[in-house]
Amino acid sequence: MAKKMSDAGQALSDDVLGINAGMPAKIWFPEQLLVIAVRKQLQKSQPGFAKLLGIPVGTLRDWEQGRKQPDSAAVTLIKVAQSHPEVLANLAT
Repeated sequence: MAKKMSDAGQALSDDVLGINAGMPAKIWFPEQLLVIAVRKQLQKSQPGFAKLLGIPVGTLRDWEQGRKQPDSAAVTLIKVAQSHPEVLANLAT
């Protein structure tokens, strides 16, 4: 029985195929993967997760696409969202 590959596993597989075809690989940063994983864990859209964090959706997209990295305060806030999403939901109301 075939198992469904995780998003990260699929991305890695795609990178390997691209490297074999002579294309440069995408560089993933731990913070970038954290942002994506927490947003998906909470089943939020990019606009919904950005609202929960109190940031512009463009900033979230920059983090997820690796154009920018969240600072340490933002990483801490994302970890709070991961462990205690109700805290941020209460602050957002």
